[in-house]
Amino acid sequence: MNTRRLFSAVTLLLVITFVISAESAAGIISYLEGSVQVSRNGSYISPRNVDIGLKIEASDTIETGPDGYAEVEMNAPSAGSIVKVRSNSSFYFESSPEGAPRRETIFQMLRGALSLKVGRLSSRESYKVQTDSAVMAVRGTEFNVDMSADRSVLVTVPEGHVESKSGRTTIMAQPGTVAAVDNNAQISSIKIAPEDINLYRQYWQGLRLDALKINAKLSIQQFSRQWDQQLPRLESAMAELKSQQSVISHWEQIVQGNVNIPPTADIIRDKRALSPGMLELRAILPVAERTFNTLLGLEEAYNQGFADGPFQSGNYRNAADFYSSFSGDKEEVRDMLARARYLMRVYSVLD
Repeated sequence: MNTRRLFSAVTLLLVITFVISAESAAGIISYLEGSVQVSRNGSYISPRNVDIGLKIEASDTIETGPDGYAEVEMNAPSAGSIVKVRSNSSFYFESSPEGAPRRETIFQMLRGALSLKVGRLSSRESYKVQTDSAVMAVRGTEFNVDMSADRSVLVTVPEGHVESKSGRTTIMAQPGTVAAVDNNAQISSIKIAPEDINLYRQYWQGLRLDALKINAKLSIQQFSRQWDQQLPRLESAMAELKSQQSVISHWEQIVQGNVNIPPTADIIRDKRALSPGMLELRAILPVAERTFNTLLGLEEAYNQGFADGPFQSGNYRNAADFYSSFSGDKEEVRDMLARARYLMRVYSVLD
């Protein structure tokens, strides 16, 4: 018997089981209002189907518009947790399947604000919220995470405690102490009376918005230049992967359990075919996603008239010129980013 091949097949089967299990309902939308969108497996669910009662699966992305709000009752890692998604927010989450030695749920915040009420967890269960610059580890508590357009983060905790980490520094956010991460990823603690938490959140949001207004033109100029460099790389990676669509489609069928696991030689061949595009996608996706969501946040300042005046350099005359181009591509880019995240998940089966 070829032990190495048997080991590879068993390992692959475990990974596929993980991916398929992760697609079972991890939560359900219990309330929503305004504009709320959900993307799944690389495409957006029809808006008429996004309503109270919609089952949410691991790896789904939930986005709210300026008037949007949603509440999701979570089943993973265990029942009893609620996530409140504020307006102009976007996040997705990954969750370990039932039966895993440790059940971990990770919320990846892309922009906006989340309020979470986490039920009591067992010793093998955990919740984490991640942003570009910080990781918040939770064990049964109620807390808020606010992210401003400049990627600063505020963690406030009405009840319990949240371990907030940025770089090598860890701060325990709890009633009486909030954790703040600035746009340079420096974390600090601030003493705030528990009864003043909501007032301080409003104050912090106002401070970040005021700073954004002052620097809006320069920020848009800077991030538009980055976007012009990142978007072609993202498009190139996706085009390379599209050229291997037959391979991807085959592995989608495997992940869905419709096709048997191929021999090891075929797995190696398929991985080799997808590697060039996937390596580039892994490198560019996190930064492109961050820049895209930052520009979405900066658009609010632009719409309020805080980015007037000509750009000193770059491909655009001013913010209006940039957002005219950006807005025209926005929906297509959102679809591309959703598809890219999905392809990363499919490829994880081979990797």
